[in-house]
Amino acid sequence: MLNALKSLFTIPVEQGEEISYQKAVAALLMEVMLADHEVDEKEEEEIKLFLREISDLGDDIDVLYAEARSGVDQANDLYQFTKVINDIATLEQKALLLRGLWRVALADGDIDAHEDHRIRRISELLLMPHSEFIQAKLFVQNELNTQ
Repeated sequence: MLNALKSLFTIPVEQGEEISYQKAVAALLMEVMLADHEVDEKEEEEIKLFLREISDLGDDIDVLYAEARSGVDQANDLYQFTKVINDIATLEQKALLLRGLWRVALADGDIDAHEDHRIRRISELLLMPHSEFIQAKLFVQNELNTQ
């Protein structure tokens, strides 16, 4: 499944495209991190780790992170990011992204109500069934409990 999402990071960005797939994924991860108005170092690390796992960007992760952070600060809504993902990603790839969102939310050991709401909203905009939203949350909670 990681390879499926990773393959999307190798899609060339078309000339004139405002938001790349990579930036859209990073921006959604940032949205979750910023939802509770507290930026925890563990959440930042989780975002960068997720981006490294699903891409071949290497040292460019920090550049992507900075661009995404700037893009989120200037964004009016989540739709501009989810539309990019909906145009390209499969259900499986979106499910993997949901898990990544939950990992960011749980990185500091607590799921804030704002983070939960933000992930729920992103899930809806990604046209994901509610069951996928719940399964991703339970998967990550179980994953963290077994570590």
